[in-house]
Amino acid sequence: MNLSTTTHPMQMCKLLGKRLLIAAAVVALTLSIVPTLCAQGRSKSAPHDGYFFSFGAFWDGDFATAAKNFRDSAKSGVKSTEGRWIDSICYHTMLGESYYHMGDNASALDQYSSALQLYLAHRDWMLRVDFPANIDREQNLNTNITWGVSTRTAPIGHFPDKFQSMQGRLDNDQVVQKGGVVSPPILYPVHVSEVVRCTAVALSRRRELMGPVSEHDPLTAQLVDALSRRPGPPNHWAQCWIELELGLAYAAAGKIPQAVSELQKAILAGGTFDHPLTCLALLELGKLAFEQGKYDVALTMFSEATFSAAYFDRYEVMEEAFRYAAVTHVVSGQKGPMAGLAAASGWAKQKRIRMMNITVLTSLAETLDYAGDAAGAADAIAQARREMARAEMANGAGGARLNYQAAKIFLRAGNPTAAKQPLAAALAYQQVASKWLFHIALADRTIAAGGVTERIGDILYTQLLREPNAIDFSHDPLDTLAMLSTPHPLPYEHWLELVLLRKEQERAIEIADRIRRHRFFSALTLGGRVHALRWILEAPQEMLSQTAVLQKQDLQVRYPILAELTKQVARTKAALDALPLATEDQEQRKQQAALLLELAKLSTAEELLLEQVSLERVPSEFAFPPIRTVREVQGALADGVLVLVYLQTSRNVYAFAFTKDKYATFVVETPAKVRLDTAEMLRLIGNYDRTQPVDPSAIASEAWKVPAAKILKQLTNNAKAEDWAKYREVVVVPDGPLWYVPFEALQIPLADGKTTQSLATTAAIRYTPMMSLVLPDGRGKKPLSRTAVIVGRMIPREDEAIVQSNSAAILGAIPGSTTLPTPVVAPGGTLSATIDRLILYGDIDEPSKGPLEWSPLQLDRGKPLSTLSDWMMLPFAGPDEVIIPGYHTPAEYALKRGGTGDEVFLSVMGLLSSGSRSLLLSRWRVGGQSTQALVREYVQELPHASASEAWRRSVQLFRAGRLDPAAEPRLKSTTAASDLPADHPFFWGGYMLVDTASQPGVPSDPVDAVARPAPAEEKKAPPPPPAEEKDAAAAIGVPGEAPKKEPMPEPADGPIGPRIGDVPPAPAPGAGFEGKPEAK
Repeated sequence: MNLSTTTHPMQMCKLLGKRLLIAAAVVALTLSIVPTLCAQGRSKSAPHDGYFFSFGAFWDGDFATAAKNFRDSAKSGVKSTEGRWIDSICYHTMLGESYYHMGDNASALDQYSSALQLYLAHRDWMLRVDFPANIDREQNLNTNITWGVSTRTAPIGHFPDKFQSMQGRLDNDQVVQKGGVVSPPILYPVHVSEVVRCTAVALSRRRELMGPVSEHDPLTAQLVDALSRRPGPPNHWAQCWIELELGLAYAAAGKIPQAVSELQKAILAGGTFDHPLTCLALLELGKLAFEQGKYDVALTMFSEATFSAAYFDRYEVMEEAFRYAAVTHVVSGQKGPMAGLAAASGWAKQKRIRMMNITVLTSLAETLDYAGDAAGAADAIAQARREMARAEMANGAGGARLNYQAAKIFLRAGNPTAAKQPLAAALAYQQVASKWLFHIALADRTIAAGGVTERIGDILYTQLLREPNAIDFSHDPLDTLAMLSTPHPLPYEHWLELVLLRKEQERAIEIADRIRRHRFFSALTLGGRVHALRWILEAPQEMLSQTAVLQKQDLQVRYPILAELTKQVARTKAALDALPLATEDQEQRKQQAALLLELAKLSTAEELLLEQVSLERVPSEFAFPPIRTVREVQGALADGVLVLVYLQTSRNVYAFAFTKDKYATFVVETPAKVRLDTAEMLRLIGNYDRTQPVDPSAIASEAWKVPAAKILKQLTNNAKAEDWAKYREVVVVPDGPLWYVPFEALQIPLADGKTTQSLATTAAIRYTPMMSLVLPDGRGKKPLSRTAVIVGRMIPREDEAIVQSNSAAILGAIPGSTTLPTPVVAPGGTLSATIDRLILYGDIDEPSKGPLEWSPLQLDRGKPLSTLSDWMMLPFAGPDEVIIPGYHTPAEYALKRGGTGDEVFLSVMGLLSSGSRSLLLSRWRVGGQSTQALVREYVQELPHASASEAWRRSVQLFRAGRLDPAAEPRLKSTTAASDLPADHPFFWGGYMLVDTASQPGVPSDPVDAVARPAPAEEKKAPPPPPAEEKDAAAAIGVPGEAPKKEPMPEPADGPIGPRIGDVPPAPAPGAGFEGKPEAK
């Protein structure tokens, strides 16, 4: 409604009277100017009429057009010798609002900050306004409220649209006498409530966009200081507007109790009347209550805000209040659809407020969908789409919300295909407009610029780079999904550097793990959201935290069909486990095929439901990979176990080493040199090309040992031989190109300073993709009675007779092993749930596939549900052990074609995510009898030793033997080669054992495993140490005797550096990775 009155310009002239007669020169000057200015006062106000005309496009949802109009309005703003005046607060704020609704957060923040800087420049402007002493009650209320009834009884006040404000100086005589710019006094008609509204909106939006950075921002502190002086007429009803601004400034400073107190006072003018900004105070109180989880209070405040806003035609407040009210209705678990939304839509349509109508219809669709009225929800979405046709709003936040809700409804209707396009559009917008991502980027810039202390910087990173929690998914699932699915590694790296600056090495290792988690999740659908839900629903309970267990229960209560499907899947898997993995019995084959088909159908049904749930306001803990602290891992490590953790960032390669009671940190000085040495080592070992034969003469060469020794020195800070003697197991967490480094073949210098020995001789070696996976996952070790063996040509020229001989040798060595029939009876993603151990002795030749898009089974390559990403889907329960000696990495080209290591990391994480615990993969293919012998001995040892000790023993036995060149397809044919030593690392150094410390029943001690006699069929005297390793036996250790503990020196690496990004000084040469004892 329009409640305007106008003060006659001549009244301004009377107010100036006596002061204008002080000096003749001033009088003459003033009399010549004032009539003109008074005349201008009749047609010009602050802000001017053109500004208000711009609201038409804004309320219509045409935000780009509105932005242009507000920008043009600013050109006609009030200007003086002192710069722009308070009307520019409005132009900046509404230009910011236009950007805000289009998702341009950076531009919006700039405009809001500009508005507030203008406010500070004119902070006392309300002291110059001619306010009436009292406000009367409004007698002409004609607003028709159709969506509910207010519970508040405060009367509506009658407030003029404009009040007169005196600008200029009354003492210009002093200026004339002393010099300066004469500023004639003038009374300006000002839309006071609009200026205050825009100041309040700028305060609120700036807090929203800055997130936790806001309370540490200097401008925020200046605003609190200025407003806490209450720069308005004292003991006057207009103080309600100061209280509104002050309350929002307190909120921006993180002082929520003070903010609530001021905003509550701001609801009424003079403690009596609702005023034009009552709705804004109610809306902001609702937001604060919503943030604190006080949903009943929030819902009341939002509802009341809609009523008050309607009386004063504040449609943008109504739109936001209805949106928040609907979210609160759903989040608080209210029954049924939200009452009044349909009526509010009709009201908005009648008023032709398109922005508000589209928002209300979208909110109505969500509440109807939540209440189970799918048809009504779909109809609301259809209406909203018709309203939004050709509106610029379709490309903004409103369009993203509508698309997201449409995708949810399609998924609930069982139509995932139709859901793809709107979901993709919603995420594409949100990844650009995400508040969470904007907070991260802003905090990162602020910290890097030194805008906060190191302590505050650490707090900000901790707040913003955390895992999504239940509140995040509940309050804003779309923004949470956008954050999860958008890679943002640099802030994580800067956090790591900051923590190292603070000399918190343990936390640095934990942050390195979070960097890897983020890398993995951002490569998955919806940032790993569906992956997390799969684990909650189907992972073994011992692998879940108590929180995840409770989330599973809540999930099954909210979606009873999921609980029933879970039971049916369990029954079907039990029935399949009762059948042989492969059988010639036709009846059993039919039964198995039927059960696998049923399992596939049940799992597909679960997947469709989880896709739907993934968009809902439902929490999901990310159970895998787990988060563990260094203390947790150290506490579970055995004596003699060394963990080496590497992390490659955009600027450095960090190395962390720890045992059960000590740790050290250093920076790899020249990562580029490590890569060059790695490429040289791989080339000298024999990796020129993936299929190029190796000349037997190269097998006799030891040139590869030179770069192998250099690499180990660089990666371990030049550790000495006596350092390595303390460790019986080394766990490597590689990163980047270090995935291609065969640590087993790296060379340790011996005491004589001339000879070296391989690291594999001194200790068992295993790899994990994350520090948290160094430890077992809590599952018990089950008998691996169902081993699937798939044998094919590893090398194109490999003789078929050798292939069949290798197959027979592996099958004969493993009880319960069998080959799978072809064609397979079910897709690999389903069949994998019935396999305990998979041995794929064949070539994985899918170079064009992504790290999650190759087929681990190969028999079903190219068919639906055959890729590794399909294996990560339900049913959960991939093979416990996976052995793939035909896996490819860039190591087979000696890195000539590049390689980041990410493809290995993601493949390994994908296999472990499917339920596997132990992986044996190759960096380069060898094939032939050597591969068969290594694999056969390894799987024979597994029932008696840990995986790392079983592999170590297999390699030791192999290296002590001889090669048959005719049985090795990678060896170049030559008459000179008839019998070769097997000690060359080309044949044994290319394998990497990725293992999560899964243990056999007995023995549990790695030393016992090494000392255990060879299997019965191979009982013989222990082989002599390889020629290059004269002290290998001594390095392994005395059976049953733990290595003697030696005191570890203090780290020599010194302080890490003066600022983020600086490289810590290199540790003293030869300091190794021995660290200081952990502070207890």
